[in-house]
Amino acid sequence: MLDQNVLFSASTVHLEHITTALNCLTPFGLRDDVLIIIDSDGLSFARENNRVISIQLFLSKELFISYQYNAPESDSDAHTKISVKINHILDSISVASRDKDDVVECTLSYVGEGSPFVLIFEDSAITEKVEYSTYLTKEWDMTGLELDRSLVDLECMMKGDIFYSALQDLKEIGCKECYIYARAGSSGKNIFAIISKSHLGFSKILLPSERSILEKLETFDSDTHEKVHEKPVIGFFDFGSFDKMRASAKIASKVLIRKDAHGLMSVNILSETDDILRGDSKTKSSASPANPHSSAYLSREYPGIVIDISILEKARVDYDDMEEVKLLMQNNDELKAPPAYQPVSTGASRDPNPAAQESTSLLFNERKRHAEELDNGEDGEFIPATNDIPLFF
Repeated sequence: MLDQNVLFSASTVHLEHITTALNCLTPFGLRDDVLIIIDSDGLSFARENNRVISIQLFLSKELFISYQYNAPESDSDAHTKISVKINHILDSISVASRDKDDVVECTLSYVGEGSPFVLIFEDSAITEKVEYSTYLTKEWDMTGLELDRSLVDLECMMKGDIFYSALQDLKEIGCKECYIYARAGSSGKNIFAIISKSHLGFSKILLPSERSILEKLETFDSDTHEKVHEKPVIGFFDFGSFDKMRASAKIASKVLIRKDAHGLMSVNILSETDDILRGDSKTKSSASPANPHSSAYLSREYPGIVIDISILEKARVDYDDMEEVKLLMQNNDELKAPPAYQPVSTGASRDPNPAAQESTSLLFNERKRHAEELDNGEDGEFIPATNDIPLFF
């Protein structure tokens, strides 16, 4: 039963799901503090690194068997912030849920400012209580890491497993810096690619353009804010920061990417419940309304794990590299490289003074001389074939 005197209290049995969610925060600093924001809708976990990249992870109250937040009735937007080390929470959950054959119920509670954040684990045999010191070292500052929705120049939605595979490939080839390249085709064929820059040079990962994979891609003019086609949008990022999204992308069912004219890219990740909670056959067979602790009976209203990541572009972009990226993404029919040489013209269009048209290339002059000899012979007269010269070989 929940205590009416505490500020916050919630109970759940979905510890594996919570562990999966919190592991998305570890690339941002395993032993660092994570900001927990408690409100009437659920729990948010936030981290940021050097004002370059930030992550906010939201767990809705539908994940919990019971959820209570005693906020002041006069303030509908009331929330509470506490700071806890993420590795402490993960270690406690890992130890408490080590017995896979037993259901463990976890109760989270917080009395108020100056009190610890408490986790109580209870199974059929034992009850364990863990208290964490809470302190807020600094306010959550999102300056420069909030998307300017009035200046969005790219909006793209794709399947999560495709995005994760691309990030995994970039990691394996030793990517140091990366570009995103997006172009909305006027014919409906859209292009989205991630281009790697490493010690091996440039390489591109081109995502399939099928609607079932690349569900949406729109580009906008930064001045008029109208949709445009055949105008690429390019972003340039440090892969060390970009790769921090990989753990989140691994559990994603859908990924929404938006980029604004200030160089900020926002990545919204949704992980649907069915993609994460996969109980074993024993759990499923024993599931029933009388057993609310079964993971099979997670509320249908639960939206899944919701993650919002913001990342800033690198400040300096090499002009030559940018041109090479554009060249790399050109289609074969768009390439306009001049031919290696011009064929020799014949008939009335030939210049009467061939010497004036001679090239400085010895190779091309030799080819031209042989062509003229085959056309006219040595003295310019036509030499008919004779029986002494075989017509076929």
